[in-house]
Amino acid sequence: MSTTPPPPEPYQQPVTRGDSSGTTPSAQGAPAAPAYVPPTTSKPKGPKKLGLVAFVVSLIAVVGGSIIAFIAGMQSASLAPYADGGQQMEPNTLPPEVQQAAIVFGILTVVAFVVYAVFGLWGFIQGIVAAVKNRGRGWAIGAIALSLLGGIVVGSALAAGAAIGVSA
Repeated sequence: MSTTPPPPEPYQQPVTRGDSSGTTPSAQGAPAAPAYVPPTTSKPKGPKKLGLVAFVVSLIAVVGGSIIAFIAGMQSASLAPYADGGQQMEPNTLPPEVQQAAIVFGILTVVAFVVYAVFGLWGFIQGIVAAVKNRGRGWAIGAIALSLLGGIVVGSALAAGAAIGVSA
């Protein structure tokens, strides 16, 4: 007949109520839990100049690009008599002054959209940074919206300039 061995003894005997030495054996030498420090609710706001500069740069992009695009559209008026509906113009058959006007129209159109693209991208990126850092968040959101929707304004200015130039 085999006998089962007795259960193992616990590492330390449980503390009885009669033993009130003031220390618990399981916590001897253990570090205490760190104190809970709640995070700050808001970051300190910086100056609003970052968002304001982003908005001004975006405004320069849209206004500057629109003015140049309007002038380019006005230049396209001299090409209207030579444009047949649906056929391509042959550049060699145009008079020299009309060729010059076509070149100016092309250059001004490219310059208008490059001005808008460069300043609009600058305002867009700086607006995102200002919104994230909470440094003029309202101005920054305005700069982002203006940068994104400004291409419609510049394109409309080009079309308006062309319409006014042809009708005049």
